[in-house]
Formats: sequence, C-alpha cells, structure tokens
Amino acid sequence: MINRHSALRSQFHSGSSVSIETLVLVATWFGIFAGLTEGGGLLLFQRINWTQWGRLMHVSKEVLWISPLVDLSFFLIVSLSVWLISRLSQRIPSIQVLVFLLTFLTIYDWLALTNRLYHRACLIMALGVAVAFTRWIAKREASSVTFWKKSIPWLAAVFLLTLLAIQGGKWAHEKIAVARLPAAPQSAPNVLVIVLDTLRADHLSSYGYSRPTSPEIDRIASQGVLFENAIAPCSWSLPSHASLLTGRAPSEHGMQNVQAMPWPGWGEKSLSGYPALGEVLRHRGYRTGAFSANRIYFTRNVGLGRGFIHFEDYFDSVGDSFVRTLYGREFARLYLNRSENSKVTRALRYLGLESWLDKDSEGSGDFGGAYGVRKRASAVNQELMQWIDRDRQHPFFAFLNYLDVHYSYGGPPGYPKPDWDRGTTVDEYDAGLKYVDDYIGRLLRELERREARNTIVVITSDHGESLGAHGLSYHGAALYRELIQVPLIISYPQQIPKGLRVAVPVSITGIPGTVMDLLADREPGVFPGPSLSALWKSQNQQANWPYPISELAQYRYQRLDEIAGRA
Repeated sequence: MINRHSALRSQFHSGSSVSIETLVLVATWFGIFAGLTEGGGLLLFQRINWTQWGRLMHVSKEVLWISPLVDLSFFLIVSLSVWLISRLSQRIPSIQVLVFLLTFLTIYDWLALTNRLYHRACLIMALGVAVAFTRWIAKREASSVTFWKKSIPWLAAVFLLTLLAIQGGKWAHEKIAVARLPAAPQSAPNVLVIVLDTLRADHLSSYGYSRPTSPEIDRIASQGVLFENAIAPCSWSLPSHASLLTGRAPSEHGMQNVQAMPWPGWGEKSLSGYPALGEVLRHRGYRTGAFSANRIYFTRNVGLGRGFIHFEDYFDSVGDSFVRTLYGREFARLYLNRSENSKVTRALRYLGLESWLDKDSEGSGDFGGAYGVRKRASAVNQELMQWIDRDRQHPFFAFLNYLDVHYSYGGPPGYPKPDWDRGTTVDEYDAGLKYVDDYIGRLLRELERREARNTIVVITSDHGESLGAHGLSYHGAALYRELIQVPLIISYPQQIPKGLRVAVPVSITGIPGTVMDLLADREPGVFPGPSLSALWKSQNQQANWPYPISELAQYRYQRLDEIAGRA
C-alpha cells in the first residue's frame, strides 16, 4: 500500500500522463460542488438584489439541480480537453493544469453570480485564487485525488437527493393538493383566462383594425360578448396581473412595484391578504394552474402564485434552463446576441437550436448582460395541455400569459411572416399578434378535441403599448389611452348571448367577480364591484356603471424608461 501510494505520488510529481478516469473524477467533483453552491448563490442574491428586479435573470429552486448539471457538463469538456493536450506531451502536469482551470472557473462562478462586481474584477480575483490553490495542490496531489475519490459519492448523493426533493416534492405537493380538493358540482365549467401581454385593443380586427391580425380571437368574440372600452388598472404587468387575480385596484392590493421576497416565502402575505381568484375556485373544487411567458412580473417569485396548485414559469426548455445558470448567462452574453452571419449563430441554426436565438426581454441584455430565451405561445400551450391531461376528474381554472406581442416584436424564427410585414415596428408588433392568435385557435381546438367544450373563455391584456404615440416607445411610463385600453372578450355559450358588443367603459378588474357570477357562486364581499354580466343582462345597468380607474405608482428603484420595454 505504501509503495503504491508512493508510486502514485511520484507519477503526479514527475508529470507523467494521468489517466482520463482521474481527470474525469476531478472534473465531476468540481462540477457538482460548484453547481450546488452556484444554485444556492443564485437564489440568495436574487433576493438580495431585488431592487434591480427588472435587470435580473430569475431563478427558482429548480436551479439547485440544474446548475450542477450544466457545470458538470462544462467541466467534463474542460477535463477532456486537458487530457487530449496531455497526450501530446507527458511533461504537462495534467492534474495541476486541470485544478487551475476548474478552480478559476469555480471562483469566477461564485463571484459573478453576486451581480455586484465587474467581470474584469471577477476574472482577476478568480485568477489569483486559482494560482494560489494550484500551488497548494501541487504539494498534495496524491492525497487530494484520494480525497476527491472518497468524497465524490457523498457529493453525488447530495445532488440526487436535491433533485428528488425538489421534483418529487413538487409532484407530491400537487398530488396531495388535488386529492384534498372538495367535490365540484357535476356541471361546473372549466375557466380559461388568457392574457395577451402588452396587447392594445385597437390592433385587433374585431376592434376595427384594418389588418386581419386576429381571425381566431374574432371568431371567439362572435360567440360571446366584446367590451369595446375595457380599461386596464395600470400600464405595466405586475400591478395589472395582481388586479386581474384579486379584482382590486393597485392601491388596494399594494403590488404597485416589485416587493422584497420574504425569506420564508410569500404564503398569505402577498396581495395584502385579499382573496385571489385561484384561491376561491380551488376551495370550490377546481384544479388551478398558471402558465406564464412573462418570467419577470408574473411568477411565484413576485408573489402572484397564491391559489395556484400548479405554476409554470421558468425552465420550460433546455435553452431556458441553460441561460439561467451562471455559465449559461455568460454564453448568452458573449454569443447569443451576435449578428445573423456570425459563426456561432450559424452553428446554432445548423444544430437545430434556433430557438436559443429568440431573445426575451428578461435579463440585462440591454445593459451589456445576457438576454433570456423567449417562451413562445407554443410552449405555453404544450404546458397547459400536459397539465390538463393529468387529471380529468376535476374542472380546471387555467390562467395563461402569452408574451408574443411584447417587445422585441414579431413571431418566432421560422414562423411565416404576414404579407404586411415589411419590418417596421408596427408591422412586427402586428406579426406577433398574428402568431399568438394562431396559437390561441390551436389551443381551443385542442380543448374541443379533448371534449372540454364546457369552458368559460376570457381573453384580455394587462396593458397596451405606445408604439411611438405621445413620444413613447413602450409602456409603464404613462396612462395614455393606447396604454390602458385593452381587449376584453368573454365567451360562454351556455349563458352569454353571441355577438354582443358593450360600449360602456369597464375595468378588467371586474373579471374575477364576473367569473364567479357565471358559476352562480357570487359570494358577497369576495370580489368588489358589480359583475360585468349585468351589462349583457340588462340595458338599464349601463347608465350608472362606475367609471374604470387606472393608477400608476412612482417606481422607486429604477427609471421607468429603463423597464418600460420589459414589464
């Protein structure tokens, strides 16, 4: 045993070729260790840096197992490269070279994830630590390899337990929550609320627009009621989504700006404790789910998950999972924002990874950082249908957010452009609308195919878009009509007359109360204000209808024109 250990130590010190198994062992240890700590750090500093929420690339607890997978894959490639180089010359100290590179990458990872240091500072500090640690390891190579070999099963066990705890915990939580649902009435309809983020009403054909941007939505409008003057409670996403869930004005529910995430979790603290539509329907036997493409302002992280048994926001694809890790962000920052003719762009297209080039508004790309990977309507539809297929025993309440009309405008790469699209801002905005309209039609046909025809369908938006009006490009900085007049269409053939149009100005905060009224379950005091159903039941109600109100609070932490294109 002593001779074998001495021989091993002699081999390391002499610079003899080290087996690829040993290099893979070292890379695996560093990859899992760096990834586990990275995941915890990303979650920690997301909370610490919450005042810069609009610039962050956001994560949830799944990153605790996704980061180790990404780092492990990256570090294994590094180890393979070191082994190939060492085959050219046995004089190269493979272990020391690999330890230097992996230490450098690990320390840079930890420093950069804080989002508080310049990249150059992170590089210099990581370089210094790597030099010092490699010198220390050079005197202890054999014992270090022995340590890594003995401890790697424990690290692997921690990783596997983390994976099982997170994914298994989510599955078990949902299973138990659904099992505990009370019995819903046998004839209870499903409820589907569709929010087309950033859609102004006057760009829909059914609202008088000259272009045929929305044939599918127009068809739904012809089967129900269309509100010609629906007004959003705010001109950006977070306050409006909170109002859509509670039926309350932003000044009531308090979510007028991003708030610090409570360390124990939101629990019942969000929305100022007001009941949310998902909560109310859940208590009445509904399986509740939210599916969001707006991963900045409609997520569990910001406190809008209350009442939803199931919530899909982050990690919807391999590309999205990759760019939420530290080295995924670095790759996105360096390579995913290049020209169409760059070698990296062409390589990604050749490999079938074109969706990675479909940039989202999430992230710090406008400030020299990384953009996220866009979550398109096709992905939202797929998530919803998979969720519906898991359980046909309970009626569902699904709340969808589509982001395809949001900046940057236009449909996804490869989707056919409409005839009118010549590349102008308005052309691209309308092209995004045409794309999402197509997928709304596909979604409803899928529901019909699954015999889910008994469904209340609500189509609306959280706010509009300036598109150059009043000297503004985006939204969130004012309350002009183009920023707050949004579509509102409700279809439910069992109770709503077809083809009805209501001209009276209304607030979309009336949606929760209207849904409950359609369910014949209008419990007083749960949602304020009259149900919108009164406007199609009686013409006498229209004269005294309360005027809609929009509010916009001052944003304390970041200039509104910086976040306007993101909200």
